[in-house]
Amino acid sequence: MLWDSRQPRQPNDFMKKILGFTAGIIILSSIFFNANIEKISAASFKQGLADTGMAIGYKSGDKSTLPQKIGKVLNIATTFLGVIFLGLMIYAGYLWMLARGNEQEVEKAKNIIIYAVIGLVVVLSAYAITQTLYWYFYGIKYGGVQ
Repeated sequence: MLWDSRQPRQPNDFMKKILGFTAGIIILSSIFFNANIEKISAASFKQGLADTGMAIGYKSGDKSTLPQKIGKVLNIATTFLGVIFLGLMIYAGYLWMLARGNEQEVEKAKNIIIYAVIGLVVVLSAYAITQTLYWYFYGIKYGGVQ
């Protein structure tokens, strides 16, 4: 036998590199895929329209209101918290897999999963309440989209 099965197996450098690479891919993909590609590609078109409008006498500018700006910030924060939840779930699964029968490590991983799910429920509840209040008071959807 290569190792004693009663002793918990410690992660080696290769496993740490795999975990770091996976976490990096998840974070980068959440940043890039969350970007509104439509808005990025339409930015030059919008700027061209603004320049043309200014040339003929129309004023341009950001017409978003304070509640819309707050909604956009909350939308970004909610996305970030979703990424944290995913990271905690992957970390807990990693701990559970490497526990190798060690009850303390399994219990630690279970607690991380339970608390991460509770946190997700709190975040989704806050999202639902905020979206409802924005719609009720301002008639706009979450994130400032009418």
